[in-house]
Amino acid sequence: MTLAPTAHADLARARVLIVGVGGLGAPAAAALVAAGVRTLALVDPDTVELSNLHRQPLYDEGVLGQPKVAVAAARLRALDPGLRVETVARRVGDDDAALFARFDVILDGTDSIDAKFLLSDLAVAAGRPLVHAGVVGTRGQILTIVPRRTACYRCVFEAPPPPDEAVSCTEAGVLGPLPALVGALQAAEAVRLLAGDTPMFADRLLTIDAWSGTWRSVPLARRLTCAACGPGLGVPTATRSVAS
Repeated sequence: MTLAPTAHADLARARVLIVGVGGLGAPAAAALVAAGVRTLALVDPDTVELSNLHRQPLYDEGVLGQPKVAVAAARLRALDPGLRVETVARRVGDDDAALFARFDVILDGTDSIDAKFLLSDLAVAAGRPLVHAGVVGTRGQILTIVPRRTACYRCVFEAPPPPDEAVSCTEAGVLGPLPALVGALQAAEAVRLLAGDTPMFADRLLTIDAWSGTWRSVPLARRLTCAACGPGLGVPTATRSVAS
């Protein structure tokens, strides 16, 4: 994508929040900095582990045990010394809508279903677009949520599955290059949103199977009875989880 000078200027003024700086968030953050975004916030409670290294390109064995947000911030500043990075070494909670409202676009780099419902609810409450993504095994997906204009996560899935039916990439494993691909798509979608272009993945769930080489686009529509974004309805608070 070639951007006009005004689009580059808009990116320099943009503020992006990335929740989860692992397999999705790390490559997405690096791509956004390379594109010209100058203000980021990184949220993640975890430290770097050996099992992360095959899919999280900002880290290596020299930083094992260190907070991900601190290492990621330092390595992103090395790409752009003028980068402004806010680090939040904790989980996102259901009272964080005000945090979301401070940013122009939010990227979901979390790895649990409960966390993804929470981020969608918070984005709707804050009125900020969210680029959702997820990866498990050899499969990934991406969906852009523009609050009260396009389908949110709850419009599509309504409620989290029972805990024994939800599998995270930590439990199921993930093909190493896949999160980098999906994270790059998230970054490209964020750039489109920040440049004022039409998002590619709004009202459309893109699924990728890296093993079979198949890409599938599923059309979606906002559900007016949605508990999160239906007219006149607030964001649900029951069975709320925290997000990493």
